[in-house]
Amino acid sequence: MRSFLYNTSFYILTLVWATGLLITLPMRGRKPLAHGIWLWTCMVLWLLRVVAGIKVDVRGAEHLPKDTALIIVSKHMSDLDPIVTYNVAPNMTALAKKELFRIPVIGLLLRKLKVARIDRQSGTAHQEMPRVVRNIREGKRPLVVYPEGTRARVGEKKRLKSGAFYLQEDGVLPAIPMATNSGLHWPKGRFRRTPGTVVYEIGTPLAHTKNKASFMAEVEEKVIMRSEQLMQEDPVYSKG
Repeated sequence: MRSFLYNTSFYILTLVWATGLLITLPMRGRKPLAHGIWLWTCMVLWLLRVVAGIKVDVRGAEHLPKDTALIIVSKHMSDLDPIVTYNVAPNMTALAKKELFRIPVIGLLLRKLKVARIDRQSGTAHQEMPRVVRNIREGKRPLVVYPEGTRARVGEKKRLKSGAFYLQEDGVLPAIPMATNSGLHWPKGRFRRTPGTVVYEIGTPLAHTKNKASFMAEVEEKVIMRSEQLMQEDPVYSKG
């Protein structure tokens, strides 16, 4: 019943809020829209706690300095992940495939938020990283990257993508790892929301390196394996 009430409240809130955000599109700059989205994330997290019985515990937020260009290398298991990340770092941006910019309204929103556009189909996305890095530095904004590409189910092993490596390769942007157990409480493709505590653990910067294998090994350790440890520490894990 709590899952039904939360999901119903979530979708109604999102529909109403998204409609209201349309009035920010003619406004100058991205701040009115970005602030509106941040307020929505606050409401979502409040509903999650009060209705679904799920508390969000963000650890290590001090490793995300404000108004600083950096890369957040995050585990991705749930639709909750970008919501929490945006709530903690409301100036964040992300990578989006260029096809999304052609969709009416969505494309306008992405441009308004200054989301980084990349061509994933050509197989040369890594060649666009210097441009992405310049844009992030100029805007002094964190960029969230999911090395798994898409949401992973609990226990699912995905081949890691190397976009974060190319972003940090020149040593300009620090790469900050973020681990989570979110898939235990708001799993991919499931209607049920399981009460408990969702942990997001933000770590110290990964070591800068031009060695791809070394960097990806550290991502595996501090993002993927640490997330597995957080799940094993959760009482919900043993019940599942």
